[in-house]
Amino acid sequence: MTNSFVNLKNKFWFRLFLKIGLIFLVFVLLLTLCNTVFLKSYYEYVNESDLKTASYDLKNVDVNSKNDVVDIITAIEEEYGFETEVYLNSGKTIYSSSGGQLMDYFLQGNDKLFMNHRPLKSIESKTLSDGSVLERAVDVVTENKYLVYRFSISNSFIGELRVQMAQIENSARIANKFISIIAAIFLFISLLWVFAFSKKISEPISRMNEITGNMAALDFTKKLSVESNDEIGQLAVSINNLSEKLDNTLQDLNESNAKLRSEIELEHQLDKMRKGFVANVSHELKTPISIIQGYAEGLKADINTASKEKYIDVIVDESKRMNRLVLSILNLSKYESGQIPLSYSSFNISELIKVRAERIFIGDLKVVFDVPDELMVYADIDQIDQVLKGYMENAKSHINEGGEIKISATDNQNGKCTVTVYNSGSRIETEQMPEIWQSFYRGDKSHNRESGRFGLGLSIVSAIMKMHGESCGVYNTENGVCFWATLKKSTK
Repeated sequence: MTNSFVNLKNKFWFRLFLKIGLIFLVFVLLLTLCNTVFLKSYYEYVNESDLKTASYDLKNVDVNSKNDVVDIITAIEEEYGFETEVYLNSGKTIYSSSGGQLMDYFLQGNDKLFMNHRPLKSIESKTLSDGSVLERAVDVVTENKYLVYRFSISNSFIGELRVQMAQIENSARIANKFISIIAAIFLFISLLWVFAFSKKISEPISRMNEITGNMAALDFTKKLSVESNDEIGQLAVSINNLSEKLDNTLQDLNESNAKLRSEIELEHQLDKMRKGFVANVSHELKTPISIIQGYAEGLKADINTASKEKYIDVIVDESKRMNRLVLSILNLSKYESGQIPLSYSSFNISELIKVRAERIFIGDLKVVFDVPDELMVYADIDQIDQVLKGYMENAKSHINEGGEIKISATDNQNGKCTVTVYNSGSRIETEQMPEIWQSFYRGDKSHNRESGRFGLGLSIVSAIMKMHGESCGVYNTENGVCFWATLKKSTK
């Protein structure tokens, strides 16, 4: 038990709890002591002041106006609880608040009732500057002690207000008891608050002490959690900053080496990508060049006239194909470098989808539309048309025989809409999905889609969506693949 208390005493939060709790305890004890010593005197002082205040109207009343006098006496009794009496210098009582029936007699002017003022035995008396008298007195018959305020109303009338000292003492005792109970309750609540407050304050300080000790041992791995914006929170931030700067200084050489290795690795990756891109472009250009060369040699060999026209058409078609490929490469380069400015406008994406589909899906393909009549978006209409073109041509290239293509546009109800292009057919391997957005990506034909290749279309789609700050992607379904892209809805 002793060891447990010693361990508890050594804890910073417990010492803080004892110190602050002691302050609250001293405050409550002083409050209780002040109430016990001074509350009765304060009540007497307040009653003296109230006696003077209550007498103001009575001093200036017309004593012969019975209604006015009775009203004032009644008001004094109701508001202050003072006993009130008006009597002649001879001692005859004219008005008295002692009993409600007496007030009725006085109000009716009944001469059969005759009362004499019973003087009190003065214990302590003080004459005020206006001639009125404030005294402590005792009734010799009942032995009740009173605080009395006596004053002249006119030459022949005297007013007297009284309050029993027992009433004052009882009020002070009740108030003192009430305050003591409230003080005890608040002391208990305060101690609970001090307990919680002490732990809240001491824990981060103890943690700071631990962290700074680790810093002295050159261990900068641990950080302080910042849970407030006050001075303690700011100190935690400063310690974290100091730890971070020291750690950065000590690890500068390692970071430099790591950065150099990273740059070398990145250069290797870029070099690999460049070689792959060149290889892919070379492969794409090799076939049309070979065809053009072969047919050109056939023309040079002066083939017959019937075949010459066919050879020329093939050369022209392959030249156009090469031209389209080169233009696509140039456009992709412009998109990725941000050289193509976007011209934003509001347009109906549903209408654009149907127009683009009519141009691409010609023949017996089964195309299903799930688009509203009107869905307004805010984007560059020409670039979004390129996105739709890329998705639709990709779907057309990879649809299985007898399959279907489904195009939909949905309102997400969050300021965005989603356009999807689905085609039935073979699915894309999950690990290959990030790769298909690269230029001339070639998948494994035995595990990927039928053609096993994805040209530049999807690369251009990805670049355009990044320029718009929107998202695009792909996911497999049970019977095919679905490509999607988000667009910002128009507010106009």
